[in-house]
Amino acid sequence: MEPVELVVNQVAPPNHFYHKEVLVPWAEDVARITQGRVALRFSVAPLGSYRRNFDMAWAGLVDIAGGNQSSTPGRFVVTQVNETPFLASSDVEALSVALWRTHRRFLHRAEEFAGTQLLALHASGTQHWFTVEKPIRRLSDIRGLKMAAPSDVGARLLSAVGAIPVFLTAPEIHDALSRGILDGVSMPYSGVTRLGLQPYLRYQTRLAGGVGLSFGGFFLTANERSWSRIAAADQEAILGISGEVFGRRAARVFNREGAASAREMQAAGIIDVETAAEFDDDLRRATAFLDAEWIVKASAAGVDAEAALQYFRDEVRRENEKLEQLRPAIEIPRDEWGTAR
Repeated sequence: MEPVELVVNQVAPPNHFYHKEVLVPWAEDVARITQGRVALRFSVAPLGSYRRNFDMAWAGLVDIAGGNQSSTPGRFVVTQVNETPFLASSDVEALSVALWRTHRRFLHRAEEFAGTQLLALHASGTQHWFTVEKPIRRLSDIRGLKMAAPSDVGARLLSAVGAIPVFLTAPEIHDALSRGILDGVSMPYSGVTRLGLQPYLRYQTRLAGGVGLSFGGFFLTANERSWSRIAAADQEAILGISGEVFGRRAARVFNREGAASAREMQAAGIIDVETAAEFDDDLRRATAFLDAEWIVKASAAGVDAEAALQYFRDEVRRENEKLEQLRPAIEIPRDEWGTAR
């Protein structure tokens, strides 16, 4: 019998850690657990715009596709619960596990992935503010600064505190900083180093007590018709190494990359700003509307929104506590950075 061969649209370049250390090992595991009955083949190049990855999977233009939920504003409003602020953990594994469990228990009712078989959800890191010339000590210091926005949720947050959010692609962010068009960026450590932005940035303001604000939920999903070509027993086996298992694998890679990027930024001389005592309280008050907005939208989609949000936050906390017992926190302590006073 010929194996079922499915095409996975290229999510990241072949030399990117996400492709090499997350997607390729997962594809190898799929072949192993199905004893070769299912084979995944990566396209040699993206078969369409990154923003259209879900649409391509839904329409059957590709068999499997992944992407960032925030790349298609308005489509994954409910699943973007991971971008609600002040989640009390920067551990991508805790965020990812909580996101997957919350989706299975509550968020699936919104049917945001209808027409596909959802294979995995996970987070990618927490965002902080990085600026070119002006250190942000008080929340008012960001007013009027042109900041590259990480997502539609991140843009609304920036607007709420008086900044000017700017939507740019990754290459455009580098160009805008090099030409002095941007005053700063809001993104995870790994985003800064992957884009090579260190030469243009002088200050970092770590948010939410150094934990950061959650950013960047990723999905991996298969076209329904493509999925139906796989025998039921093999489907079950694949799901067993996807979902939470996939999320943990991806999260551990993102945790490692984030820690390495933080060290690179320290070595580059980016200064850690000592924020005013009231900074986090002011930020919490300014961003409280994001929770309220999410509850309204999730409720309209048929989700028990308040219960879901509470469950998600509780799961983040519980998983974070478990992980802290297993390994030391990945964040670099404040006293290891040069501090702007």
